[in-house]
Amino acid sequence: MLTLDEWPDEWPDEWQDKLQDQRIAILGFGREGQAAYHWLKARLADCRLQLFAETAPESAMLGQLAPADVLHVGSLDDAKLAAFDVLLRSPGISPYRPALQRAKAAGVRILSPSTLWFVDHPEARTICVTGTKGKSTTSALIAHMLRACGMRVQLAGNIGTALLACENKDIDWWVIELSSYQLCDLQGRPELGLLLNLSPEHLNWHGGVENYMHDKLRLAELTARGGLIVNAADPLLHEKFASDDDIHWFNESSGIWLDGLQFMDGERQLDVTMPVNMPGKHNRSNVAAALTAVRRAGFDLKTAIASLAIFQSLPHRLQVIGQKEGVSWINDSISSTPVATAAALEALSGRSIILLIGGLDRGLDWATYLPDFMAHSPKALIAMPDNGPSVAKKLQQLGLSCSSGQYEVQNLDEAVLLAEQLATKGDTVLLSPGAPSFPRFVDFQHRGLEFARLAGF
Repeated sequence: MLTLDEWPDEWPDEWQDKLQDQRIAILGFGREGQAAYHWLKARLADCRLQLFAETAPESAMLGQLAPADVLHVGSLDDAKLAAFDVLLRSPGISPYRPALQRAKAAGVRILSPSTLWFVDHPEARTICVTGTKGKSTTSALIAHMLRACGMRVQLAGNIGTALLACENKDIDWWVIELSSYQLCDLQGRPELGLLLNLSPEHLNWHGGVENYMHDKLRLAELTARGGLIVNAADPLLHEKFASDDDIHWFNESSGIWLDGLQFMDGERQLDVTMPVNMPGKHNRSNVAAALTAVRRAGFDLKTAIASLAIFQSLPHRLQVIGQKEGVSWINDSISSTPVATAAALEALSGRSIILLIGGLDRGLDWATYLPDFMAHSPKALIAMPDNGPSVAKKLQQLGLSCSSGQYEVQNLDEAVLLAEQLATKGDTVLLSPGAPSFPRFVDFQHRGLEFARLAGF
């Protein structure tokens, strides 16, 4: 597991001077890599940067480079990486990769763009949100509620704008979504940290379940004392923090919790109307988390609750994209884990579901979630590559029975066509893959947009 590096704590107020004379390379030239490039160019006079991209960037990105900069395209080369003082790691590139581990052993500093932002904003008031599921929705809810309370808010990080691309410093509160990719080596001090839930994900990237859990829980290490907010309903989190007397819990009877569908604040009922298009217990839990964070930030619950009426739910998250011939079509492309697919089935309980699953195979055990599938068994299951067929077979062996059968297809095009053939009036076609979108799609947004296009919406 990675350990906390104290280097930024030693930087003086003129810490940029410390970077000025360093040999710096940026690893990855996507959204965060580009933001880091422009940020460094704006702050370090006449700096020459080298960039490493494993696939060739688009021509528009290449046009951003200064003549003196050097772009390396292809696999990361140990010898080249070891020649630098600092490697600025984009989130998609795992620091557990052997090339980076060898560079670190050779004395190279490996930093993340998020770390640079925290060093550059020591006085910023921050609410950092992580979890296996629900972090984008919860972050957006918090930002929305704080704006309703009259605050100037920037939503950034894994959602919205990359931190280093945020130029506006006239901000009261920063709401920052952090993925495990960003947390694994982050150095910073969030004022409030929010842990939503914890279940295995991204195991290949992290090198195993132990590293993944440790990296997610880094938020607890980093958050200022007294600022950690945790979901008491999550078994792993409850076990981890049960003996800690400095935790602010939600989904626990002393805080904001759910009595069935009723929101409670201790023993007092809260008059909460959920936003439209946000069904399911998981979304109610997200609202409870957001309300807890807003209260810990010092704001009035009444104003925050009232603002829910105009909150716009995020796309690709149980998004109703249309209806035709009495059949509803729902895009839940954000679903990249079996726990997310199980939550989608629960949220749509009582409907006749034709479920589309499958994507990148990360070796997760779907059998753990069999009770959820049995309780909300879909009418039909359509399995897409890569892991869909093996998952469907495993669930069938364990006793899952779909009244209209289980099917294997070669791609999303065939899945949508088959769903149209199977669906009858009153059915719901649900894309909730339970697996990542790559390499067949750029990202989950691309997958969701393709689903909508193929379905004719």
